[in-house]
Amino acid sequence: MRALGRRRFVLAFALVAFVVAGCKREPAEGGGEVTVAAATSLRKVFPKLSEGFGATHPGVRVRATYGASGELARQIEGGAGVDLVIVAARDPIDKLAAGGHVDAKRARIVATNELVLVGPKGGPKLTFQTLATALPPGEKIAIGEPGAVPAGRYAREALEKLGALQALEGRMVLGGNVAAVLAYVERGEVAAAIVYRTEVPGTSGIEVLDGGKAEWAPKPEVWAAVTTKARAGARADAEALLDFITGPEGQRILASYGFGPIP
Repeated sequence: MRALGRRRFVLAFALVAFVVAGCKREPAEGGGEVTVAAATSLRKVFPKLSEGFGATHPGVRVRATYGASGELARQIEGGAGVDLVIVAARDPIDKLAAGGHVDAKRARIVATNELVLVGPKGGPKLTFQTLATALPPGEKIAIGEPGAVPAGRYAREALEKLGALQALEGRMVLGGNVAAVLAYVERGEVAAAIVYRTEVPGTSGIEVLDGGKAEWAPKPEVWAAVTTKARAGARADAEALLDFITGPEGQRILASYGFGPIP
């Protein structure tokens, strides 16, 4: 009886140890959850990209958060648990690579975009070239905060090349992300704003006044990279998600939301 009791105790202990070990085990390769930090400009399209990816990877859950590209980079530098980062310019990727948070050699362009000048319907008919001289007295223009929002840096670069930056310095309202910039126009607080073309679909009371396709216009690029601290069980899935985004179906989805192709 004592021997039988000892055997039952050993078996019970082994079962508990197995369950505990199972609870601590990392998610298996090719399954689990991928945490993505994506630029605000991707907030409309990324749910569709995630849905498309899920159709071929049903065992993988994609969880996304959105923010200004510069702020996302700072969060990752601060230790945020992110497996894949997608930003609206190369600079944040280079900054993360310098700190060892991503591998620059494995970073990729996933899409392109275009700057546009927008304004409220019925408002002043401005163009990029006439902003410095035709913006009505007392009116302002909204752009993204250049230090954190790539759209703002692109806008500032465009205005500088057009020779309009100095004339508009005291008349610019800065937004913390492209959605905030667009909101200034929607609320009628500014006469115009510089945003991405992909921001316009689905809005009301806003019209595109001018496009940025000339030689002076920056060419916005969307960059992505798997982080070096991606969880072991999520790294393969993050790489697969990135492959999907840069593949035919991912590019089709991006194009349907106004994004341009990979150069």
